[in-house]
Amino acid sequence: MFAITPQRRYDEYDRLLRLLDELSNPWGSPVPYGEGALANARGRLGDSEIHNTDKEFRIRMDLGNYAPEEVKITSDNDRIIVHAKHEEKQDNHGFVSREMCRKYKLPKECDPKSVISTMNSHGILNIKVAKKAIEPPKETAIPVEYKE
Repeated sequence: MFAITPQRRYDEYDRLLRLLDELSNPWGSPVPYGEGALANARGRLGDSEIHNTDKEFRIRMDLGNYAPEEVKITSDNDRIIVHAKHEEKQDNHGFVSREMCRKYKLPKECDPKSVISTMNSHGILNIKVAKKAIEPPKETAIPVEYKE
């Protein structure tokens, strides 16, 4: 028989976090360790990444617990709102209902009418907003008035 010391418990906990990181991290980046890291390792749902380039504004979200018909995306001139909700249903641990809402401020140069979204079989939602073409300044002729 062996004793479970605090150090051994910590080592086992750390090993579990690393295993969960390898198995369940769809983002490809390390899961943060520390306070609450066990919940974070599997609780990546609803996390998002934002990419703002010269040509487009992109949002990538993990909505693995929602079906596409449970996700509603709205847009106005200033923001994009992602609302996902499902009523109570049974999972491995009992019954659960979920709801989340995220709001993203659009950069001024975005065209809110160009918003498109796709969701893959893993629940990854991608939203793209094209940016308005910036016209180069037009040269304007200014007449010279001659006075004597």
